[in-house]
Amino acid sequence: MIDFGIKNFFSDIKNVLSSASILGVDIGTTSIKVVEVAKKGDALSLENYALLETKDYLSRGNAAIQTSALKISERDISQLLSRLLKEMNPKTKNAIVSIPVYNAFFVTIDMPTLPPNEAAVALKFQMRQYIPLPMDQVNIEWVKMDSFQNERGQDMSRYLIIAVPIATIDTLKRIFKSVGIVLRALEVEHQSLIRALLTPTDPVVQIVDIGGESTGVYIVDGGISKRSIQIDSGGAMLTKSLARSLDISPFRAEDLKKHRGLLGSGGEYEISQALYPFLDNIFNECGRIRAEFERTSKKKVSEIVIVGGGANLLGIDAYVKETTGLPIKMTDALEHLILPSEIEPIRKQIGRTFASASGLALRFFV
Repeated sequence: MIDFGIKNFFSDIKNVLSSASILGVDIGTTSIKVVEVAKKGDALSLENYALLETKDYLSRGNAAIQTSALKISERDISQLLSRLLKEMNPKTKNAIVSIPVYNAFFVTIDMPTLPPNEAAVALKFQMRQYIPLPMDQVNIEWVKMDSFQNERGQDMSRYLIIAVPIATIDTLKRIFKSVGIVLRALEVEHQSLIRALLTPTDPVVQIVDIGGESTGVYIVDGGISKRSIQIDSGGAMLTKSLARSLDISPFRAEDLKKHRGLLGSGGEYEISQALYPFLDNIFNECGRIRAEFERTSKKKVSEIVIVGGGANLLGIDAYVKETTGLPIKMTDALEHLILPSEIEPIRKQIGRTFASASGLALRFFV
């Protein structure tokens, strides 16, 4: 598993933090999700959680608080985060925060197996041709993913390179300073999902994280993401499609989507039919990346995990099983935590929505 800390800025959080609790903060395209996790004896407890969604995207375009163009709306996130924290009133001021996949560059490099020091030099040389920013403007880490032999029988190594613009890091530092929270570590969001949902011994799994404006798709093998893509389609587009099809307001469409989903029948049949094209787009792309992985790795994806706010769409589990032909791995992102009894009935919904946030918090304790 890639433990993606920003090495040159953040020190080891286990040594820095004296607090017994931590905030996991997942900043998405249309929402901010926060969990507060505390250690009590040998157990971890979910102390609090909060979700704040902006509905501006329903009434006007280009209203996401983050976009896939490496941009973060500093003012909007600061205002929303301030409101959320005021309502939540957490006991700790320390946080671990997600960096969306689309705010980072991912590069896979194959090269002859070398000693670690020589490999580091070779990787630094090669990555310059793949990352479209000067090397002094990005923070870079890498992890060895695989060892294999090429067609000539030469020992090869495959490395995953992760580069995050320093401007993104600086923006997040300013945002959290403005709301009185100490930003202790950053992590590319799919790593927090892996931590919350999977173990290194799990079979090959595809994670589909359906967000507001986009969907992250990751193939995870041995606790490492071997493939990742971002699809510019998410819950907001489902809502807008439904609004156009039924000639209703986006706000009414959002309400129908949440309460009817894919289970509409009779007079509500049209609701489900309007949602299928966008879901087909997402899961056809999932199939493409899955087929490419299976062809090149000679391994089979055995299960699929769906998370994110869009994963709570009524009827989506049956749709995904039928569309992909894969069983859904009913993993519980909150299984590591003791939950208040009053939220046990909605454990599945909360787990899918706060999977990344809970994985961020877990990083502090593992």
